[in-house]
Amino acid sequence: MINLDYIGTWKEVMKSPSHFYSKMPRTGGYAAPILFAVVNVAIYSLFYLLFNPGAYDIGGFSSPMIFAVALLAPVVGVVALFLDATLIHIIQKVFGGKGNYEGTLRFVFYASAATSLLWIPLAGGIFGVYQLYLYVVGGRVVHEVSLERSALAVFLSILLVIVFIMLVSSSGFV
Repeated sequence: MINLDYIGTWKEVMKSPSHFYSKMPRTGGYAAPILFAVVNVAIYSLFYLLFNPGAYDIGGFSSPMIFAVALLAPVVGVVALFLDATLIHIIQKVFGGKGNYEGTLRFVFYASAATSLLWIPLAGGIFGVYQLYLYVVGGRVVHEVSLERSALAVFLSILLVIVFIMLVSSSGFV
């Protein structure tokens, strides 16, 4: 049985990330952080679709495609978070981080609290940056590295993704 106090966890991650991450268990399974992330991505997807009905150019809310997008978005979002966690973990380890993969996955998935607010017009980008800040704080606590090293690990993970996308798009695969 998963004990998930979604609202309490969300508030603590957003308001006191250092405190939250310092008391967050580094082990204990993946179910609770994954469920937390699924809820956050689902909230984002729902509100994004409600406030941007033309975003997918699917003919409005009567189209079955909108339901497919709403159902697949949490899956795609969680897969993206797994990739974030894996890349950040590898880079943290290269920088001498002491944390384990499960701890990294946990802080990345709990940082998805900011994702639930990305849909807000004009302010969504601020919450995207705040999510990166949550990654930095989580990496500092879980991997026991300096704030600068943790920030560098997050920056390098973003840079690697950008380089990968540029290579794939220039190679003709896309």
